[in-house]
Amino acid sequence: MTQVFSLPHVMLICDYQFCGSTERWCEVLQTISNRDWNNELAVQIRINNQSATQYRELAELAKSILPTTVRTILNGDAQVAAELDYDGVHLPRSRLETPTLYTEGLSWVSIAIHETSELDFLEPLGAHSIVVAPVFRPQWKASTPLGLARLRALVVQSSVPVYALGGIDHSNVDACQQQRVHGIAVLSSVLRARDPVEAIKKYLASFTFES
Repeated sequence: MTQVFSLPHVMLICDYQFCGSTERWCEVLQTISNRDWNNELAVQIRINNQSATQYRELAELAKSILPTTVRTILNGDAQVAAELDYDGVHLPRSRLETPTLYTEGLSWVSIAIHETSELDFLEPLGAHSIVVAPVFRPQWKASTPLGLARLRALVVQSSVPVYALGGIDHSNVDACQQQRVHGIAVLSSVLRARDPVEAIKKYLASFTFES
């Protein structure tokens, strides 16, 4: 599989369940769509605990709102991601056995990694990046953090760029960068922000030295 674009340093996970309603979720997506991101931002659409029909309908709705100036990635179903013309798919642990025929047409395959043994899935799935989580304790759900040492170990052993996820905020971005991550994935610190656009811009500014 050929990757056709450089990966952004910041990935926003727009989680449907976290937003609490379709109205709030669409409001966040629309706020993001009002700015030209010049492909420096990735938006991962995450829709859990919905029927297959609802999942597809919401994924299609999100894709229709998001601008062409962001990289779009759908959490969960590679086949739906391809059919709806997302740039890529993010495969959580429950989807690591996804048949490669569903990922072959996508420009970006991201997979969730929690343990070193899961790095064995990189080559079979043709992964372009991994998301290591949770690095810190998430602010909105109970989860045991991996910590910076585990993050660094996975960065060293991974053959593809690494994103840090879980409890990321403006106070610990530098600590993640010191572990040589390619980027960060953020959720609550942006979705709860009074001004999500400004929060994203601040994260992007942390990586300007990489450009």
